[in-house]
This record gives sequence, structure tokens and C-alpha cells, in this order.
Amino acid sequence: MANKMRASVLYDIGDVRYEMVDIPEITDGEVLVNVKYVGICGSDLPRSMVSGLSGGTAYPLILGHEFSGEVAKIGSKVKNIKVGDRVAVAPLVPCGECGYCKEGNFGLCNDYNIIGTRVNGALAEYVKVPEEHILKLPNTLDYETAAGIEPATIAYHGIAKADIKVGDSVVVLGCGPIGQFALQWAKVFGASKIIAVDIFNEKLELSKGLGANYIVNSKEVNAIEEIKKITNGGADVVIETAGSRFTQEQSLLIAKKRGAIVFVGISHTELPLSAKAAESILRGELTLKGSWNSYTSPYPGRAWTATLDFMGKGDIIFTPMISHKIGLNEVGEFLRKMSNREINFNKILVEI
Repeated sequence: MANKMRASVLYDIGDVRYEMVDIPEITDGEVLVNVKYVGICGSDLPRSMVSGLSGGTAYPLILGHEFSGEVAKIGSKVKNIKVGDRVAVAPLVPCGECGYCKEGNFGLCNDYNIIGTRVNGALAEYVKVPEEHILKLPNTLDYETAAGIEPATIAYHGIAKADIKVGDSVVVLGCGPIGQFALQWAKVFGASKIIAVDIFNEKLELSKGLGANYIVNSKEVNAIEEIKKITNGGADVVIETAGSRFTQEQSLLIAKKRGAIVFVGISHTELPLSAKAAESILRGELTLKGSWNSYTSPYPGRAWTATLDFMGKGDIIFTPMISHKIGLNEVGEFLRKMSNREINFNKILVEI
């Protein structure tokens, strides 16, 4: 194996360079993965183009945390993985020491790393990964689909918190990739009426093929009134993935009394509530939950094993969600275009 590899490296805000870098050296307990596909996450945009890195992370950094690949090399103490294994990777590296880790709530860890956001990630030919973060792919799961596992687990984790019962009506607010996975999981969990809400017709049309029985463009109609008509008074469950304070408030007015609301998207803004929305929490005895990450015990948790299983069976699909496939040399250009909204995109996949 040569000692250099191709990579897209972030040097500063707006400064992404396609260049040759050293292949990572692995320790006894690590695995070197030859990356096949990487999804660009919405969270990669602020890191690369707007606000920069956080948490004391230093430049230069290779981004990329949604990925699949083939094992190229293993450390001497690696027991359960072999060269040639087809794999996906759980990128969160919890500290293992805080109270949340000791309880098995790894997604709530106070002092975590994430491969591709705090240490070098997968926008490169190779990435090093601790053995316990490797998930072997079933034979039925191709590399391209497996690159969607991480965002699918985020949606699963949120949907699981809603305690959907067979026959429930479920509204998904925001039909980006997480919302699109949430629609599919709602169907798996037994929802009978699944309503997709967005302001972009192309995302709503795509949602029809991903499990939505009804679509609502909230720019064109009063979404609250429309959903109350469809659900005969209000939805059993509302999943908010748009990360907008407007849809977060809207969710409180869409749920029926004793309904459940799960916030999956983050708005990074204040959430002032109207008197009507605040009152609906009280009078409607609503249950409002937050959802963060997707990691539980035993690591990486049920969201990951379920996603591997249901993707392997074809019940959760990813391919129709891919709007662009690009090369590693195009990453910087596409991050700029995405940030400036110069292109319409859904999920952009980098083929290494």
C-alpha cells in the first residue's frame, strides 16, 4: 500500500483543498477502512463554510461522518473484523467515563469525539476507526445505501421516542433526508396515516414514494387546518425535523390532545411561543420530547442494529434520496454551492 492518499481537507472557513496526504497509521485496536461512499451532512456546511470548527478542534481537518467502506488493514489486537469485510461506521466516540456513558446513554456523553467532525473523517481514500465502531454489512446491503445508515439512525432514534401505536397518524414536519427517513420509520412502526409537510414540492413528491399517504405544502395552504382535516382533529404524533422555530411552534398546534411531539431538528434560535401554542401544551396534556444522536447500550445501540436489518431487507431505502453523486475533487465546490443555495439538492453523496 502506498503511504499517500487523496483527500478533501478543510483548512479554514471556505478553504477546502483536494490534495495528497498521509494515510493514517492505525494502533493495535484500530481498523483502516478504504472508504467507498460518504454522505455530506447538513452539519458539515456550517463547519466548512459559515461558523467554522467548534469544541477546540484544530485545522486542518478531514470532514465526513456518514460513510461505508471495505476493511484494508487491522491492528494486532482486533479480533472480530478481518481485511476485506464490508462495513459501515458509527462515528461517535464517547468518553466512557461520564455518568451518561456509564448508564449506556452514549449519545448524551459530555466529552465525546466524532469521526469526521473532531478528528479526521471519511472525505478521503482511507480513515482509521476503533474496532468497536465498525458494523459489518449484510450481503444484501450495498455500499451506496450503507452510506445512509448514520442519518437513518438519527430518524429511528426520534421516531422510537414517540411510542407510535399501530394505526396512529404521524406528521413529519420537514422533508430533508432526516425527515425522509422518519417517514419510512413511521411506516415500519405501524402508523396508518403518514403526512409529510414541507415548502418544496420536489421534496413532497419524493416523500410519496417513501411512505407518505398525504403531502402538505405549508407555503400553499394552512398546514394546521389541513392536517386537522386529514386527522379528524389532530395528529397522534408529530416529528419535527426541519429545525425551524416556526415548525417547532406549529407542531404544538398540530398534535391532538394527549399527542406526542418529538423535536429532532435544531434551529439555533430562541423559541418564543404564542399564547395559543403554550396553552395547547397544558390543555392538550401534550408530551414533548427532544431527540439527540442515536447511540444507546450496547454501543452503538438499537437504532444501528435495526437500521442495518431494515435496510438490508429493503424496508428502509436511501437511493431515491440521493440528488447528486460527486467526486472527492468536487467537495469544496459543492460545499460552497450548497452554502450559497446555488443548487437544489437533497442528499449529496461523494463517491471515493
